[in-house]
Parts: sequence; C-alpha cells; structure tokens
Amino acid sequence: MPFLNQPSARLLAVLLAGSALTGCAALGARGPMPTESDFATIRPGMTTEQLLGRFGRPTWVFGVRQENLAIWNYRYNRNDCFIYQVSVRPDGVVKDASQGWDPACDGRSRD
Repeated sequence: MPFLNQPSARLLAVLLAGSALTGCAALGARGPMPTESDFATIRPGMTTEQLLGRFGRPTWVFGVRQENLAIWNYRYNRNDCFIYQVSVRPDGVVKDASQGWDPACDGRSRD
C-alpha cells in the first residue's frame, strides 16, 4: 500500500486507531449495568457526588414541590417497568430511595 508509506498517512492511521481504541475503552469504563441489588445499597445521607460516582447520571430527573425534592430515576432493567427512585434534598443529600413503577408503562398491563 503506497499510500501508507507516506508519513502523514501513517500518522493519520495511528490517530484513527487510537481514537477507536479510546472509544471502546470509554464504553466499557462503567462496567455492567447496575442491578436492583446495587441500587439497594443507596442510603439516606449519601451525596449526589457519591450517586454519580457509583451509578452515573440518572435516566431522568423531576422535581417535587413537597420538601423541594428532586427525584432521580434510574432504569436498571430495560425489559420491565420498574425503576429505582432516589429522593434528593436541595442540599444534594439523599432523603430516601426505593424501587418504583415506571409511569411510562401506564398503558401496558402490569402482569
């Protein structure tokens, strides 16, 4: 391949290969998807930094006027309608956490 004998072409090939490997490493960096057992380790008093470090960003967040809470929702199984909900106070501290029903499934049967 005469093209790869040129220095700029070799540099481009090395950079592209490095980019591809970096992307693969980033995909596996978080490891396997957390399970219900993993989420059951969340305790009142944990901080949002601890949550983000352990579980990453929530699937979605919404606010609740009562106590001015933010509800962080994590989906841990893409094949059912259960989510894990974490109530976070305005100071960034977990109030409580538990499994919940995904409202997106309200149109489906719960059997």
